[in-house]
Amino acid sequence: MTVEKETPPLPGVAAKEEAAGPMASTTLTTPIRRRLSTFAKGLARPFTDSRRRNFITDMLTGLVAAGHVHLTAIARGISRGTGSIHAAEKRLSRNLASEHWEADPIAAELLRRSAALVTDDTLIPGDTTDLAKYYARHLEGLGRVHDGSDPEGRTAPGYCVFEAYVRVGKWQLFPLLVEPLKVYAGAATGENAELLRHILRIHEAAEKKGTWVLDRGFDRRELYGPLVKNAVAFVVRQRGDRTVRTADGREVTIDALVAEHTCPCPKPWPSGGVSVTVEVWLPEVSEEPFLLVIGWRVPKSERPLVLLVSPAARRSGRTGKWFVRAYHKRWGVEDATRGIEQQFRVEQFLVRTWRALRRLLWLVAWSFWWLNLWGEERFAPLREALMNHPWRLKKAVTYLFDWIATMLRKLLHPHPKVTNHTG
Repeated sequence: MTVEKETPPLPGVAAKEEAAGPMASTTLTTPIRRRLSTFAKGLARPFTDSRRRNFITDMLTGLVAAGHVHLTAIARGISRGTGSIHAAEKRLSRNLASEHWEADPIAAELLRRSAALVTDDTLIPGDTTDLAKYYARHLEGLGRVHDGSDPEGRTAPGYCVFEAYVRVGKWQLFPLLVEPLKVYAGAATGENAELLRHILRIHEAAEKKGTWVLDRGFDRRELYGPLVKNAVAFVVRQRGDRTVRTADGREVTIDALVAEHTCPCPKPWPSGGVSVTVEVWLPEVSEEPFLLVIGWRVPKSERPLVLLVSPAARRSGRTGKWFVRAYHKRWGVEDATRGIEQQFRVEQFLVRTWRALRRLLWLVAWSFWWLNLWGEERFAPLREALMNHPWRLKKAVTYLFDWIATMLRKLLHPHPKVTNHTG
């Protein structure tokens, strides 16, 4: 997406800001606040109680303005310099944990809107992430999770969260579902059952469209059977220890089968690497053949990428190289997790109940959803205005989402901490 092209200035937005101090943002924040407020009010409209509508509107605008899940920071972000921060924080906390209203329509609408973006060729990255809380003792549903950000790979008190996104364009990722897994909180269920329930729910909402792209943590026989039975198209990276049946009737492990294939060495070497495909069977899962894809990014790599493609994902025009490229795009879910955890500081949440945690994650997902709308053409004038803003350091933008979220946080916060020409 090109953001350097000239765009007519927005009504009410000066073509060039001359001042570089805090007042430089006033003409730009008005249309941004208007769009954010309109979006938040539209999401809150189905709720008949004005208290709930005001709560949802304040949470969405506060999360974007504060870039933090602390209710004090959110209250400060919506204060506009007036009112009691403490009273606003107590009101947000009371609504977030209240058992006197049903907030599930927030998650249902998130799934409905994102599922509407899914087409037959859409990629749906899914993954689990952890919210480690090393010093927590009294949070409801606290379990033991593997801390993926810890260099030593320790387990810690925390929550495991399942996330699924719709990939649109080059960088936009719209959340389909962000839910903590109950099994880590001690619920009478299993992790496979929960993952299947979430995936199949999304599959039905998306009208059975799209192709799931999953990491090797989903390489489980318990998942393959129900997914194939429900005609879910998926691509899963392999650990290598799975036994498959080949076309000549042999039963070998995937590692052994990969070792039988040598890396082709075309000259010149293609920019996207080369791949080899092999038909394999998993008799305990389905009689239909799967496709094993072996991809080498560099010549004669000792650790090629190995993917297992479900029967439903094998469609006309999809080659081994297509599946390798699709899996590389799965890293978008890592970018989304990083964006949510860094831009909203999700791991620093201070809510105590399971109900409040789920609602907070839904509202963070909606804030992330709105920020990804900035990749659409109707936001081009606002992107251009941000690009030319005097608070921004004139340099190339590497990750557009991070840059937009950071700039909006500086512009919308009532007391921004800004030095001249930073960005």
